[in-house]
Amino acid sequence: MIPEALRQVLLSARRAAVAFSGGVDSAVLLACAVQVLGPEKVVALHAVGEIFAPEERKLARETARSLGVRFEEIPVDFLSLSAFRENPPDRCYYCKRHLLGLFLERARQLGVEALWEGTQKSDLSSFRPGLKALSELGVRSPLAEAGLTKEEVRSLARALGLPQAERPSSPCLATRFPPGEPVTSEALFLVYRAEKTLRDLLGEEILRVRYLRGEARLEVPPEVLPRVFSERSQVVEVLRALGFRRVSLDLEGYRSS
Repeated sequence: MIPEALRQVLLSARRAAVAFSGGVDSAVLLACAVQVLGPEKVVALHAVGEIFAPEERKLARETARSLGVRFEEIPVDFLSLSAFRENPPDRCYYCKRHLLGLFLERARQLGVEALWEGTQKSDLSSFRPGLKALSELGVRSPLAEAGLTKEEVRSLARALGLPQAERPSSPCLATRFPPGEPVTSEALFLVYRAEKTLRDLLGEEILRVRYLRGEARLEVPPEVLPRVFSERSQVVEVLRALGFRRVSLDLEGYRSS
């Protein structure tokens, strides 16, 4: 089931820590590491902070438990970083550098020689400033090294019976802020509440609420646009009640991240 190229990468370490967000990529990496090395040789490190939806934490914990692997939550104060709060175009570099530095420190304390994370081949074709931090810190990406694409990772997730197999991507809440828009604790929580409320209202998992100077721009898949128009008054009422000054709808539809 596990591709041979991936198996060989995983066998390069005797013990490993996996940066485990709870998403499909890191879940597949964790499950494969457990199968190849054994659950006693693997630890899942999960970041806890304001930029992550609480549901991600619950799913990560349950997945690790089902795999029989040690699960540790690492508190991370991303907003303590001025470069993160100011939100430059390469914000993800500072985020990854800080996060993985904490993970490496914990891995060393546990006597674990390798830290792996879930970047896969499809990620390498897009602008991802965080990849620079991986190379600087010596953190490896076994899925990418084995040449696995996003679709191949999802296929492997299905074969492994992971709950993330069909789950939409769920990047951190800071991705809802365009470069230059300051990231604050209050705005992060506002975006989280807005997306959660609209998912319940529309019954649609795939959506984003982008934040810009107190205004909300809603993105949904193109096929969902007619429904949003039909429920426009409710959508506006909900978002205004939460605290947004103005609400708009992106007619181009949802774009990932």
